[in-house]
Amino acid sequence: MSRTSMDMTRGSLKKQILFFSIPLMLSNLLQVLFNMSDIAVIGQFAGAMSLGAVGSTTTLISMYTGFLIGLSGGINVLTALYIGARNRKSVSETVHSAFLVSLAVGLILLILGVSTSRGVLVLLNTKEELIDKAALYIRIYFLGIPALALYNFGNAVFSAAGDIRGVR
Repeated sequence: MSRTSMDMTRGSLKKQILFFSIPLMLSNLLQVLFNMSDIAVIGQFAGAMSLGAVGSTTTLISMYTGFLIGLSGGINVLTALYIGARNRKSVSETVHSAFLVSLAVGLILLILGVSTSRGVLVLLNTKEELIDKAALYIRIYFLGIPALALYNFGNAVFSAAGDIRGVR
């Protein structure tokens, strides 16, 4: 199996950063577009009320997705720092700790999201007729948050190691 990796400590830094950042940007874009694809499907098959309910959750989903992307950015930086310093022990400790933190954050967000979704939607002035369906949708979405946190963790670690093709 062929793996494409980059050694960011040698060669043209501008070129390395450009080729390194493109897959990261595309990955983040795909995560943000996930909710938009739900809106497109629901708009075709479920009607205006369901479309409004899903659309009213976009702010929350973007906030939580952005938080997980930020967390993975920190994981990426720490992992890359220790890889660049060739400190294998610190890389191992960072990866293991980051895995546990990502899992814990994912589970905490799941619990918070499921338990507070209706209240947060009310605070966001979601229309009363949309709240029940929006709360149901966001609760279902939150069931996947721990997996999304772990995906972002894996993506951060692999990209820090120079694997620009992503998690296999």
